[in-house]
Amino acid sequence: MIESHLVEGRQELVPGTPLTYGQSITDGCLGWDQTIEVLDVLAQAVRRRRSGGVQRRDF
Repeated sequence: MIESHLVEGRQELVPGTPLTYGQSITDGCLGWDQTIEVLDVLAQAVRRRRSGGVQRRDF
């Protein structure tokens, strides 16, 4: 599983410390720009597979 948020990484939830908008307080996440790149690569792979350009691997 890949998690994505507006801002890469994660931040600590510390009382009295302001949070960064768009950054996770739980798990480290990809930032928005990285998410776009990952989705582009995935979309290209799907198009290749659907066109018959990649053979299916059975495990």
